Amino acid sequence: MDSRAVAFIEVMAAIAIVGVVSFLIFLVSRQALRSTSGGRNAAYQPQWYELLLAAVFVAAVAIVVVWQVLSDGDWGDDGRALTFFVVMLIIGGGALAVFVLSMLWRLSRAVPAPGQGPVASTTTRAVSDAAPAPQEIAKHKAPSAMRLVGVLGFAAVFLIFNWSHVENAQRHVMMLNLIYPAGLVIALVMLFDKASRAWDVKSPGEGTREWLYANALMVLYLLGYLNLLGVADTAAYAGMLWDMVHVAAFLLVLWVIDRKATRLRFLLLHAYLILLPILLLIWQNQMGVVSPEGISWWETIWPFFFLAIVFFVLELIIVIATPGGGGQGVATLKDVVFLVLYVILLIGAQPEVVA
Repeated sequence: MDSRAVAFIEVMAAIAIVGVVSFLIFLVSRQALRSTSGGRNAAYQPQWYELLLAAVFVAAVAIVVVWQVLSDGDWGDDGRALTFFVVMLIIGGGALAVFVLSMLWRLSRAVPAPGQGPVASTTTRAVSDAAPAPQEIAKHKAPSAMRLVGVLGFAAVFLIFNWSHVENAQRHVMMLNLIYPAGLVIALVMLFDKASRAWDVKSPGEGTREWLYANALMVLYLLGYLNLLGVADTAAYAGMLWDMVHVAAFLLVLWVIDRKATRLRFLLLHAYLILLPILLLIWQNQMGVVSPEGISWWETIWPFFFLAIVFFVLELIIVIATPGGGGQGVATLKDVVFLVLYVILLIGAQPEVVA
């Protein structure tokens, strides 16, 4: 692992630590708000020294990250690494600006307007308790995940059948011409059904996030198919189990993202993106694939692995910090940043084509 790889890991770890510390600060400020207002509509006014400490903390973290990256002279020699670093700085500055503006907006809304306050809120609550609004019935309800047991049973039967009656070359043909195309057809059917269906139990922000990740999963699935298509010696094909796991996990995650309404479904998606590079590494070891000498760390699986871990932590923070199901705008922005970085890493990992 070269010095740029070590620096990249340290930067990703620093981002994760900053996210965790920011979440702890959020919990402390929220507890201060509850203790000050007693859970009512009174606004908590932060003191000047609290803002000063927060600014010093952010500045210290930024200085440490910039110093850590710039202390390595190899970054300037690699155009892709320098571009990635600049993009990360722009994203960090934009995220900080959005955070400051959102906090100012929330503080301005927290100040009670004339005619509003504990008395008005008590009267409103009494009226709402006396005449509860009728609850609307959702057009579509989330189905039970137990319905997938039958499909998983077929996958087990398929594996047993191939292990006992099919040669390696024929296994490769079945995975390449049968299982992967069938998975793609099922995914397309789910996406067409999603485009023609409305959910009353999901917000528009959740729908946007689902479409972003659904399209990203489709692209990664096609890359998996190209990886299988590139097998030269089909007689030595030994990765059927892991290809089947890939297809099953892809369909499962896509189904959960589309059909379930739980807020934890995006955590499952990020867990899948963490395990996907590890699955590829296991598949390559089973197939005996040897990485060429002199390959850059950016062309390996580890940038994707650590990037997925960082954004898994950020998604977990969003889920915990917004128990009421809000924060979809921030979550969507996070997803866009994640996918942009993922595409940059995919472009950087693309091997050079020899004419």
